[in-house]
Amino acid sequence: MIQWVLGRKWLPEIIFGLISLAFVFSDIAIQGNEIAVAATLLAVSVIVFRRFTYVQPLLILAGSVIEVMSGFQPLVSGMVAPIALFLTAAFGRRRLGVYSLIASGLSGIFISWNTALNSSLVKDIYGLHVFDDSGRWAAFIFAAVTVLGVNGFAWLAGAYWVERFKQKSASLERDEVKAANLRTRLDMAEQNQRFSIARDLNELVLQRVSGILALTDGARYAAKVDSEVAPRTLDRLAILQREVHNEMRRLFDMLNMSVQVATAPPTIRDLDFLAAQFRDLGYPTALVHRGPRVQVSAGAGLNIYRIVFEALQNIKDHAPIGSSIDVDFNWSNSGLQVLVKDNGVETASKSGLGLVDSGYEIQDDIDALTQEVTGAGITGMRERAQLFGGNVEAKSVPGIGFTINAIFPNLDDLTAGQE
Repeated sequence: MIQWVLGRKWLPEIIFGLISLAFVFSDIAIQGNEIAVAATLLAVSVIVFRRFTYVQPLLILAGSVIEVMSGFQPLVSGMVAPIALFLTAAFGRRRLGVYSLIASGLSGIFISWNTALNSSLVKDIYGLHVFDDSGRWAAFIFAAVTVLGVNGFAWLAGAYWVERFKQKSASLERDEVKAANLRTRLDMAEQNQRFSIARDLNELVLQRVSGILALTDGARYAAKVDSEVAPRTLDRLAILQREVHNEMRRLFDMLNMSVQVATAPPTIRDLDFLAAQFRDLGYPTALVHRGPRVQVSAGAGLNIYRIVFEALQNIKDHAPIGSSIDVDFNWSNSGLQVLVKDNGVETASKSGLGLVDSGYEIQDDIDALTQEVTGAGITGMRERAQLFGGNVEAKSVPGIGFTINAIFPNLDDLTAGQE
């Protein structure tokens, strides 16, 4: 489920929003249309769990205040709060999720206090009756503890769930890295064996060539004394030359095998391993493919890999550790778009929690909107893309980070000449 939520932009929010609407309709059916505003505010807090987490505490507090001020009984939509906290702890920004937890706790205590201590002693609250002051306080304590316990458990469950997923993913990635390192070591060991064989073959060839030279020199002088020596010498030279030719062929095949293994170019598939490496470096990196993937030619795959590699390297050089990276492959029937995005500026500005000046000013936002991004790396990316009819756009997103947009409008250019 985590991969499904992370791999989609708005579909999870829409689904959870539709589920929360069921709670709103339940409140309307129980207490009337007047409750719609407060119930809707609480329900909407689920939708903003990922992209607008900072709005969630305000929605929860606003819905609770309207509920209390209007004199309504506790809402069924209040059950949405634990769901919202669970989703926020799992997928939202952790620091803002703490604010949502505090807001939910305060709202729950406020509603419990109002319902238990300010309601009529004989008022029927969902079938429950309170007949004296001690019953009021007992009801308040029970309701407050229940609300705090449920909300806290939901938040901790979401945080634990996503951390467990990250640890499991990191363990799998470490296993993949170890397997790749083992494959590399095995390839190197095989290469060393091939070089050893090549050295032996080379020594053999040198011995054969030395024998040919010695035989040729001896035959040249012997032929002057005895003319019958020449045919026998030529036969012997022919045998030696065939042996040299065979040894040279073996040496060529051995070296050619080594070159084929050593120069295997990286492809788009290797970007998964590259993303794992950047996660190990401390950059949360998500690689997502959308649309029907197409097998591109070796040359196109190599150039796309190099474009993404240069973009990630640029992020590592300029963005602080902890910056999130998104690598999106958007495939279509007509072309391919590769987006590499980071939030380095946002991460740098939040790293000091407002206590340290990050050096980012309003002028930086203006420059990001008006100045063209240039550099040798950007030029290299553009030239690589142009080889396959594409183009690369580089831009700064004010207050967020940097974006590389590689567009290949004709998919046939990426598959042309493929075997």
